[in-house]
Amino acid sequence: MNRPNPFASSSFFKPAASLLGSSNDSSTAAARRRSLSLDDSDTEAQRHTPEPPPSLYTMKEASSTIPPNAKDAFSEPSSLATSLRAGTSRSQSPSAKGSSAAQFEDDEEYEMRNISQSRPLVAKSNTVGERSSTQSIFQKGGVGQFLFGTVVGWRLYLALLVFWVGGCQFGTLLMNRFILWTGTYKFPYPLTLTLLQLCMTHLFLLGFAALTRGLAAPLRSIGLGAVVAPSRAYNKGNRPTRYTGGSRTKSVLTNISDWFLHGSGGIAGGGLFEYQHNTAKHVFPVAVVFLAKTVLSNISFAYAVMPMYMISRIAVVPLTLILTAVLLRQKHSIQTMSAVIISTLNLLMTSIRTGERNPWESVVAGAFSSAFVALYPILLLRSYRQLVSDLVPQGDLLSVSDSRMPAISTGTKEETRAYWRILHYTSSLTIAMLIPLLLISGELKQIHRNCYFLDVPWFWFLMSCASLGGFGVFSSFLLLVKATSPLSANFVSLPRSVFQIAVLSNFKMPAHSWVGAGLCVLSCIWYCLAKVKEGRGRGAVSGL
Repeated sequence: MNRPNPFASSSFFKPAASLLGSSNDSSTAAARRRSLSLDDSDTEAQRHTPEPPPSLYTMKEASSTIPPNAKDAFSEPSSLATSLRAGTSRSQSPSAKGSSAAQFEDDEEYEMRNISQSRPLVAKSNTVGERSSTQSIFQKGGVGQFLFGTVVGWRLYLALLVFWVGGCQFGTLLMNRFILWTGTYKFPYPLTLTLLQLCMTHLFLLGFAALTRGLAAPLRSIGLGAVVAPSRAYNKGNRPTRYTGGSRTKSVLTNISDWFLHGSGGIAGGGLFEYQHNTAKHVFPVAVVFLAKTVLSNISFAYAVMPMYMISRIAVVPLTLILTAVLLRQKHSIQTMSAVIISTLNLLMTSIRTGERNPWESVVAGAFSSAFVALYPILLLRSYRQLVSDLVPQGDLLSVSDSRMPAISTGTKEETRAYWRILHYTSSLTIAMLIPLLLISGELKQIHRNCYFLDVPWFWFLMSCASLGGFGVFSSFLLLVKATSPLSANFVSLPRSVFQIAVLSNFKMPAHSWVGAGLCVLSCIWYCLAKVKEGRGRGAVSGL
């Protein structure tokens, strides 16, 4: 009996060609669907995307979707291989032959589906991706999965951070202007003002940490478990300390003693006065820079009008550009450097006024504060990374903050604890270092002689509002630095400065200031587009 030659028909090579074509199409579609990013935002979101595990249902569904002609083409070489092995196996059951062909089909189709599912954010179609992301928001952990697991959600997260940090900075500056400059209750004492606001900010941190612990269950259910502050202290080796508390019905005095003695609660979980020498050693440079930039900025702002204050601090973003290239070894593109320089020059044009009073104290304090403002996000990011590495023992891995949720939506325990630790130690060390400076300055004697309104509720209301804005900036600035870069975090001050100059001038500026303001806004848009282009290029190189 003449057996037909399976290699003579062109359909034999059709499955392999179709597999190669579909693989190329899926990789091409993945490269085409890479979306825009700001700095490393998209790569950060896609690097944490969990790969879906294979399931038996997926394999069965894949085998059922193969067309009949492809199954026939696979079955022909199987029969040929059976006849060649007749010397070793005399009888071959037809069921075994069919199962081997089906298994081969399942394996090949499973590899095909793995290619398309390895990058679920960019490989699926637009309609399917949008529909699945919209539906997943209303599921358990959907908010965190949407914000940190999709490109659209990550962009929304970045936009919220930028507007939140810029708005809090503007609100704090506006409240400080009311306290230092305007009204009946003028308080021209920048060191005392700084200490009072730092103490209130520390209290807001304590309250916010307690609030996240109280809302731990709903936050974890929506996928934001990484926001919850740790409730227990961790000793060296990243193991929880032994707690000797009693039942749930403990008295208030017992809870307070837990704060001081057992190392629970507080901001970072180690009690109200948590202190570890190694952690304090890593955070100490950040606290020194934060103290210097805050005190010098308030001194400059207390003795100068707004345009002169902006001129004295005009070198913040260019210095950040230089320091990130030197300390962090970052390579900036021509578009980024051009956008930074042009935006700074246009802000200078917006701030120039004729006939304004220019005290030398404000100019010197503002010029020195520019260096510390530029250095602060760089040291903040380095200290945060050092704390994360210290919390992980050698040979261990980062542990998910909630085992029931994927790591993409909840983060890790080490990152959460490092975030709250750097807030606690920076605030505590800054307050401890500022108290001796205040005693030496002699401001307390002047306040005792001249201030008669310290018992007025309106004064403390303004102070509380300024401290609340400072708390918003202090607690979210590290998140912005992590999500973008130190340069982008400081670059937010340029459009915010243009807006606050226009608002505080009652929108009555000379013509050259309006021209500078418009060009500065256009340069900021150029910077964003340059960062978007750089993010796309890095994604293409890395294969994301």
